[in-house]
Amino acid sequence: MSRTFARLGWVRTLKFKIVAMAVVTGVLSALVTTQLVLFTTQANIQHMLIQGESDDVERTAALLGSKIDMLRDALKAVARQAPAPLWDDPVAMQHYLASNQGLNALFESVLAARPDGAMLARMAKDQISTDLPNIGDRAYFQQALRTDQPVLSDPLVARVANTPVVIIAISSQAPDSQVVGVMAGVLRLQSSNLFSEVTRTVHTKGSRVLIMDRAGVLLAHTNPAQLLGPAAEEPGLMDVFNRWHAVGSPIDTTGAATLSQGHLVAMAGIPDSDWTLVRLTPLAAALQPVDAAQATAWKAAGGVGLLVAVLAGAVAWRLTRPISVLRARATKMLLEDGSSTEGWPRDGGEIGQLALAFQQVVEQRQQKQGETQALLVQLEAVLDHAEVGIAFTRNGHFELVSRQFCQIFQFNKQRVIGKPTRLMYPSVEAYQALSERAHPAFMQHGAFDGEVQLARVTGELFWAHMRGRAVMPGDRSQGTIWTVEDITASREHRERLAWTSSHDSLTGLVNRPAFEELLTRSTERAGTEPFCAMFVDLDHFKQVNDSGGHAAGDALLRDVAHILAAQVRQADTVARLGGDEFAILLRGCPLEQALEVGEKLRSAVVAYRLLWEGQSFGVSASIGLVAVDASYASATEVMRAADAACYAAKEQGRNAVVVFDPQAPESLLGVL
Repeated sequence: MSRTFARLGWVRTLKFKIVAMAVVTGVLSALVTTQLVLFTTQANIQHMLIQGESDDVERTAALLGSKIDMLRDALKAVARQAPAPLWDDPVAMQHYLASNQGLNALFESVLAARPDGAMLARMAKDQISTDLPNIGDRAYFQQALRTDQPVLSDPLVARVANTPVVIIAISSQAPDSQVVGVMAGVLRLQSSNLFSEVTRTVHTKGSRVLIMDRAGVLLAHTNPAQLLGPAAEEPGLMDVFNRWHAVGSPIDTTGAATLSQGHLVAMAGIPDSDWTLVRLTPLAAALQPVDAAQATAWKAAGGVGLLVAVLAGAVAWRLTRPISVLRARATKMLLEDGSSTEGWPRDGGEIGQLALAFQQVVEQRQQKQGETQALLVQLEAVLDHAEVGIAFTRNGHFELVSRQFCQIFQFNKQRVIGKPTRLMYPSVEAYQALSERAHPAFMQHGAFDGEVQLARVTGELFWAHMRGRAVMPGDRSQGTIWTVEDITASREHRERLAWTSSHDSLTGLVNRPAFEELLTRSTERAGTEPFCAMFVDLDHFKQVNDSGGHAAGDALLRDVAHILAAQVRQADTVARLGGDEFAILLRGCPLEQALEVGEKLRSAVVAYRLLWEGQSFGVSASIGLVAVDASYASATEVMRAADAACYAAKEQGRNAVVVFDPQAPESLLGVL
């Protein structure tokens, strides 16, 4: 009897069980083959569906582009035909707009405005409107003044109708190419004929059509309530939108479609615009024909494989029962501490040998746990007495933190363990930015050391000095040790000192040393990046000090500083050199434009009056202008040239702008 059991012992081995399952698997191959065929068919149909959707959305986007071109051409034709005198006669302009019935039919309203933004006339659905707001601050208006081509605005809220609109605008020019005004057509997004045919057409039940700009703002939607909302929040579009936005939001007029988040998403850029057409179709609706074919095929295959499946399942359950018992006991071993001899399967093959090995692992684990727990208690005691915040992280999660670390971030020590390290940062972008900074440092030096802006649990931002070092250099998966110090106060003090050292205390402008340093750097690059510099000296300033006192003089200097700064671009630099002398650096500014800026500065200073204790004071400005290129070897030469031009302005009667010309006999070009 014993010999018989010995000969049949191989039956209880795992190898035999695997062979038995292989036999059953052969029976099931028919079903697997059916499934593979169905998958291949589904892939082909999906490819055809995606290609068809891509072509359809591309054609629709092209039609929208043609419609936009038609609107632009219509507005351009009317604007170009408008005689120049109309732009000085509001009544004549109203009659002119009213006479263009075709243009009024294309747009919700049509308006005409002077170059300063003052609106001359506005027609709304063949009705003359008396509500004529100034549009000089609108971005599309400013852009239309700078070009002779039609401008398509970003989506905005109309000031008159208080509804979302887009605007097409074009400048009108006199025979001498001088811009005399801007004509614009308004398209209301909620009822615009521009998008209505597209958004109302639903090819498949449940599909949605939308149009968005580069920033992801919705200009059109099957549901009008979504207008001006974020496209990224559209169900089914988030992943595709994020990938599109990450590569710069390209306006690709070639249609593209993909399957994402349970939807068929098709996109195509609208030609000659910053808009993209998107069609979203639920995958269940798009693939309904495929699902119906699959259901029929599975019914046929299911009948054939049902009997074999039942038999295979019964055999597999019986054969793998010891493995199930072993897995359940191993899982219990990981979740709790208990006897290592209870609940293990009794089997004569490999399963029995694995059960014995697991029992030994349990005993060893219990011993190691005791040793590890003692070490952790000692380590936490050391960390809690450190004066800096210390944290041990691995795979982006906290595993150990010190008391000081929790005090800095106002964390609860027990609750923060196991949480993601993202909690320290004010945003996902800040977290990713630090990762990009830290990764090269860890790879090159095995450590990171830098100042980072972090956030407490309350949302309060603060500056910290962070140091990080990998437990195993070159392998951050083994964990990283971080130290954190709150340096907000010291950083603010350092920044205040830096600002004070480079700015004038009276006017808040850049002071002389800082300006000379900036001028030196700019002069060194003038060969490839020419610029203009000005020297401004106030005329009759001494009379203000003599009559009104130094307090009046200081008030006038502060006001003049604000006037000068208001007349130049943000990229330009205005500085006080001392007393009543100022200097201005105009980056990338050609001489002709610099002359216009100089005249604006001179006029603004002359127009200013200081009312002080019943008296009125005023000054003028003598301005020296120099165009700087590679011919100037140093900042000293630039300042000398500007000073010479300013002196010439003084000599020629003050209140003037003089250009320095090194080729002229007297080194001066002339006076504006």
